[in-house]
Amino acid sequence: MQFEKLDIVNLVVVIGLCIGLIMAIFYDKSELSTNIAVGLLGWLGGVIKTTSKDKE
Repeated sequence: MQFEKLDIVNLVVVIGLCIGLIMAIFYDKSELSTNIAVGLLGWLGGVIKTTSKDKE
């Protein structure tokens, strides 16, 4: 992972989703935590795919 490619928007989204996921797990909201985890994985997958296209 290259840190120079990390921009502020992606960083804010990832941190926000991680905080939301931790809070949903802490407050025992299983459906919410599942949805947040899927959203986080989808966002990271899109970021990685976009970043790998930019390298080429």
